[in-house]
Order: sequence, then structure tokens, then C-alpha cells
Amino acid sequence: MSLNEEDTVDDLLAVSANDPVHVQSVKEEGVEISAVTHRGRVRNNNEDQYAVVRRTRSGVVLASSLPSSDLKHQDRTAWLICVADGLGGEVSGEVASATAVKAILEFASEMSSWVMQPAESLELDIQKRVALYSQAIKRDLRDMASENAELDGMATTLTAAYIYGDSAVVVNVGDSRSYLVGSGGLRQITRDHTVAQDLLDAGVPVESTRAYGNVLTRCFGTDGDPVPVDVFHVKLNVDDRILLCSDGLSDLVIDTDIAAVIAESKSTADACETLVSAALLAGGRDNITVVLARMLESMQPHPLNDLYARIDNKTDSGAVTKAE
Repeated sequence: MSLNEEDTVDDLLAVSANDPVHVQSVKEEGVEISAVTHRGRVRNNNEDQYAVVRRTRSGVVLASSLPSSDLKHQDRTAWLICVADGLGGEVSGEVASATAVKAILEFASEMSSWVMQPAESLELDIQKRVALYSQAIKRDLRDMASENAELDGMATTLTAAYIYGDSAVVVNVGDSRSYLVGSGGLRQITRDHTVAQDLLDAGVPVESTRAYGNVLTRCFGTDGDPVPVDVFHVKLNVDDRILLCSDGLSDLVIDTDIAAVIAESKSTADACETLVSAALLAGGRDNITVVLARMLESMQPHPLNDLYARIDNKTDSGAVTKAE
């Protein structure tokens, strides 16, 4: 089915009557994350993929001369969220986006040293690893295309956020977006890798760029060219949200409406469902994927705070400073 001037909202609603919005959610100490994907009202299949990953590091004291009241599990948690939008046809787009998400899952499992590093070292490590995994994604896509001609020309976007403590590292290739939503409103973190964005940056009027909105200048594909990956560092405050989405949302729902939905929603799940519904009401001409993470509190652990406080109370000078 294709959209035309004779299509009505009622007709479009009937198209997706048997394709409801299923939101997946997790709420734990420090964070609430919801995610959803929908094929839309025009496409026969869904080429989008997403993933939400929790990584936990634990330090368990097996023996100590300290009293048991002073001993605590020293757990640290990080989260990885990602969205990929495949291109290339009925099957190959799904394969491409799945390949990118699988690589990101492997990336998360290989981040073995993130707990031990300061923020600057972690970000540098992530940048190096992202470069390696971007090469791996390209290699995997080329290998699959060489074995199956139907997959030749497949490609995918990818945007991901690695959330740890009060920071996030965001990576991006293509036009799937990452936003930060906080006290200052909604801000797009990533830059679209499209011809339209290049024209806008060059001062071309918006009206003259619309025909090029879906022409990508950067994506993971089956050609041999290396793909530069944009990397951003974001500081997070309590109640900040990070939104990842495919262009099935951002092409149809303007930023101010996205911000309003998130601000007015009682939960990340409600926000995800409402955003998908808004894109469907606007035509739903593409697959729609939304992942929304809300910082309920700082995830930076304080395993020694109580001990520091007790020591501090026993000193006159206050020479021991609490961990911040």
C-alpha cells in the first residue's frame, strides 16, 4: 500500500489494526528504559532493530577484618541502548540492521575495563573500540553479500548510547537520531548524515532540501569504503532522558511535539507508545523505532559513603572527605 491524497486516517488505522504497539520496559534503581518498534502503515516488513543491555560489575568482599556492617557489595551498572535502521529491500535491510545490533551487543560484552577507568579514559577506549567494530560491521556485511547476491547493496544506520554514572557516550552513523531531553528542553545530540543536512549546513533553504532528506551520505554498507563514526560525550542529570529513534519517528513528528510528549508522559513506556502513535497518525510511511531512557538518579555508586561518614564524624578536623 502507498499513501496518496485519497487515503484517510480511518483507512490507515485499519491497516495496522492487527499490528499493535508492544512496548518493552525495565525500571531499576537509577534508570527507567522503554523500547518499541513498529512496522508502520506502509511497509510490509520491519527493517528496524533495537537493543537494551545492562552491564553490571560486582565486587564481593569474601574476607575482611572490618566489621560486617562496614562491608558492602560494590556494584556498578552501565547501560547500552541502540537503534539500527536497515536499508536494501524486503529481507536485506533486516539482515543489515541485525548485524549492526549484534556487533553492538558484542561491543558491550567486550567492554571489560569500563569500571576501572576515569571518564576521559573510558571515552577514548570507546572511540577506539567503536572504530574497530565499525570495520567489523562492514566486513560482516560484505562477507554475507558475497555469499548471497540478494544481500548486495544492503546497508544500515546505527545510533547508540553507552550510559555510565552521570555521563553517556553516544555514537552515530546515518540518520537515526539521539536526543537529550532535560531541563533545557530537547536537543539533538547527533547530526544526520544526509544530503539534506549537508545542504542545510551550506545555507540552502529548507524547502530545497526536502527531496534529499532520505539520501544518506554515511551508513554501514557492503562497499569497501571505511565509515567514520561520530562520537559525542553527554553529561547527565537526574530526570534527564536520552531518546534514540529511527527516521520513521523524526521524519513525521517534529521536535517540539516529541519534547511535549516526553514532558507530559507519566513513564517512558507511555512516552514510547504515544510517540509511535503520533508517527502512525502522521502516515506511518516507514518503520518506527523508539528507545527512551530516563535517569531516575545518578548511577554513580557510593559504596564507601557510609564508612567515610562514620570516620568523618570521629575526627575533629574533618580531614576525611566524603566521596562525591
